[in-house]
Amino acid sequence: MKQYRPTLLYAIKIFGLIVCAGFGVFIISVFLNIVSFFIASSIFEKIITVVLIALFIISAFLIIRSNNPGITTYEDYINIGNQDIPYNLIQSFYPAKGGSEPYVITTDGEKIDLEISWLSKKDRIEIEKTILENIKPLTKQV
Repeated sequence: MKQYRPTLLYAIKIFGLIVCAGFGVFIISVFLNIVSFFIASSIFEKIITVVLIALFIISAFLIIRSNNPGITTYEDYINIGNQDIPYNLIQSFYPAKGGSEPYVITTDGEKIDLEISWLSKKDRIEIEKTILENIKPLTKQV
């Protein structure tokens, strides 16, 4: 088992997305404060504040949780994000060309992007090499 983790740039991206989510919540709160100015109710303002704080916390959690560019290679399969793909189900591998992400095509015809642009160059090369080594013996037998 070998695990590959993203570089520091990915952490900066996540921080930027959380800041953008916070800015979006701020813009919504300004708009709702303008609306609440015409409605003389302190309960309405408190409800808006609680809902917006919950919205920000949920969006920050989803941003951090949903983006998982880590890849783990095992002897029999590869784990991309939260998806386990056995090597015998990989029909073909297409390496990165001109800035595009490499991807694999499964025997079902499903295209799965590897999303390895957040990894170091050494790790990207090693992942591509590992995939090619593990699917070549399978294609020779067929």
